[in-house]
Amino acid sequence: MKSQALFMVPGSLSKALPEVDVTLASGNADIVMDFIDCGFITVDGLEWLEELLLRADSASAKVQLKNISPTVYKVFKVAKIDSVLRACGGAAASGPVC
Repeated sequence: MKSQALFMVPGSLSKALPEVDVTLASGNADIVMDFIDCGFITVDGLEWLEELLLRADSASAKVQLKNISPTVYKVFKVAKIDSVLRACGGAAASGPVC
């Protein structure tokens, strides 16, 4: 059984978080990303997040996004990236449950 690694997302997600990439590559842990302090996400941050989720799926690792602000969740909904919405715990129509 894999352990769980918790990462706090900073005030804005504008680039890759190398420590998350390293943890995913190790194959030893599922990832929980806490967005409690994140109020903004750039296109680069969103692209990295989508790529991270694709890599996690290939590695049979779970990634959970939690404590997402309504502002950031709106970006996720507008982007319509299914993997990101699933990582939040629901589909586009249901809104965040994280």
